[in-house]
Amino acid sequence: MDTKDILAVIEKFNQTALAEFKYREGSVEFHLKRHADVTYAAPAAHAPHPVAAAVAPAAGAPVPAAVPAPILGETINSPIVGTVYRSPAPDAPPFVEEGKSVKKGDTICIIEAMKVMNEMQAEFDCEIIRVLVDSQHFVEYGTPLFEVRRK
Repeated sequence: MDTKDILAVIEKFNQTALAEFKYREGSVEFHLKRHADVTYAAPAAHAPHPVAAAVAPAAGAPVPAAVPAPILGETINSPIVGTVYRSPAPDAPPFVEEGKSVKKGDTICIIEAMKVMNEMQAEFDCEIIRVLVDSQHFVEYGTPLFEVRRK
């Protein structure tokens, strides 16, 4: 199993209402577990990937609906599944605050995925209009993190 397959399993897991999933094949082993504050996307009607069938929810399992906040501007979205950290350390100030201008390449948050800390950098000059996630919040791929205005 390569990284692409593992990411596919994670994506399918995030589309289910399962609370936990364990996988073991040969020397590959991983364990996925949801945080209590996670919202779920509706599962796909047909599973295109063979692993997806293994993580599909039981028939009739409730899938809570996410209630998105109205977003009026452009957003910076999570490129990966993981836990967001808005500051470099628990006692440090956040990388960015609402109203702050950031330059392309500035660190705006850290996303921890599979025990790896990934610094997320601004891809363009912008102003942070609204922070959409709290520190230590679990996010899925594509989750809006910041509402921004390009400069």
